[in-house]
Amino acid sequence: MLACVLFGALLGPARADDAPPPESPAATAAAATTAPAALEVPPVRMGYALDQPEILLRQRLFGLAHGLSMLAAACLDLPEHSAPIQDAYAAWHARQARTIEAMAQDLARYYFGPRADEARWQDLVRALNLNDSIQPALGGVSLQDACATLPAALARPRYEFGKLLTETAASEAAVPPASTPAQPGQ
Repeated sequence: MLACVLFGALLGPARADDAPPPESPAATAAAATTAPAALEVPPVRMGYALDQPEILLRQRLFGLAHGLSMLAAACLDLPEHSAPIQDAYAAWHARQARTIEAMAQDLARYYFGPRADEARWQDLVRALNLNDSIQPALGGVSLQDACATLPAALARPRYEFGKLLTETAASEAAVPPASTPAQPGQ
C-alpha cells in the first residue's frame, strides 16, 4: 500500500496527451454490456458479523490495517516524520502482509461470494463502511502527535495480526460448547 501511495505521488498528474481518445457511444454501450457489474454487498451481509466471531475479528483487524495505512500515508506529508514512518510501516507491513492478504480474501469471500476474486481493497473498505480519511479517527489527537507515536505503536502486540488470529482461534477451540438443558423425560 505504501509503495502504491509513493508511486502515485511520484507519478504526478496525467498530461492531456496521455489520455486515451474518446470512445464512440456505441463502443461505450458495448463495453457496458460486457463489463462485469460492480461488486455489491448482499443485504444479508451488510454491517458487522456479530454472530460470526471469526469474520468479526477479521473485520476489526482489516479496519485497523486500513487505518494504519491511511495514517502512514498522511504522515509521509510531514517531513520530520516521513522517514521514520516509512521505515516502521514498511517493516510492519512486511511482517503482516500474508495475514492481511488472507484476511482480505476471507472478507472478500464473505461479502462477495463467487465474485471474491474480483474484490479489491476499496471494495472491502466500502463493504465495511470505513472512512477514506484518517482525520475522523484522530479525534482530538493532532496528526503530528499520531505520527510521532506510530513507529512505537506498530511494535505493539495489538498490531500482530497473525498472532491475534491464532490466539483467538486457539481460545475459541479451548472453550467447550455450551450444553443444552435436558429435556423432560430424559
